[in-house]
Amino acid sequence: MRAKIEIFARSGDTLGEGPVWSADEQALYWIDIAHRQLRRKGWGGHNHQSWSLPDYPGCLALFGPGQIALAMGDGVQRLDIARSALDRVASTPRQFAGTRFNDGKVDPRGRFWAGTMQNNFAENGTVRTVERDLGALYRFDPDGQVHMMADTLGIPNGLTWAPDGRRFYMADSAHGAIFDYDFDIDAGALGGRAVLFDGADFGIPDGATIDVDGCLWSARWDGHAILRITPSGNVDRVVEMPVPRPTSCVFGGPDLRTLLVTSASMGLSAAELATYPNSGAVFAVEDIGQGLAIPPFGSC
Repeated sequence: MRAKIEIFARSGDTLGEGPVWSADEQALYWIDIAHRQLRRKGWGGHNHQSWSLPDYPGCLALFGPGQIALAMGDGVQRLDIARSALDRVASTPRQFAGTRFNDGKVDPRGRFWAGTMQNNFAENGTVRTVERDLGALYRFDPDGQVHMMADTLGIPNGLTWAPDGRRFYMADSAHGAIFDYDFDIDAGALGGRAVLFDGADFGIPDGATIDVDGCLWSARWDGHAILRITPSGNVDRVVEMPVPRPTSCVFGGPDLRTLLVTSASMGLSAAELATYPNSGAVFAVEDIGQGLAIPPFGSC
């Protein structure tokens, strides 16, 4: 049975990413990395809000009432929504030159994890190919400590945790694979790593989320699809999307039963944009599963 897919927001994003659902506000936050924008749209609302940012945001997290945490620049910045004011929460140690933040997420204990990658945006706004494994993975703790957890990554993406917190998943889009790590939830430490899925026929792995059954929903750049991947690495559902470059997803809505999917128009030709005019929109996929609430940064 084909999934019911509707447009949630006609945001026209160049590189829509990082969707986070706020249950308190019944609203979706996400970013357009290329245009340095934070966006928000309420459930059932007709208009969405945007805030301009001074640098390329990689990912975001909820951070207390009226506040959003952004991995951006040299660390994590806190945005006070009402005042549109930014202040630095934590700086990243040993960040490699020529990199920017990319995907990230808050773990079940309230620690904010964020990856970096070779900066693919030139000063004139053109997009460059990522050629080197300059990326790293950082853990930002609620007490202000920052730890580098992994390095020599290409494009870290799709960070998420199993419902019991004992598995950590992360894709490296530059290498086309999703990895499965042992995870110590109490210590916030990574253990052994194995390949969960590397199906090149389905496009490139981008952002991801987890459902109540412990299955990973992976957005597939140039794959026109979202895949549901079981903990054993099998694809048990393919949701065909009306755009070639879905970028990330999160479960939202009143009961977390709507998959909200960001997308990109970046890099598409004029012919492709004519064929897929809704590229850059946010989509709502109804009743295909149920997600888990993601805690705010520093909440646990």
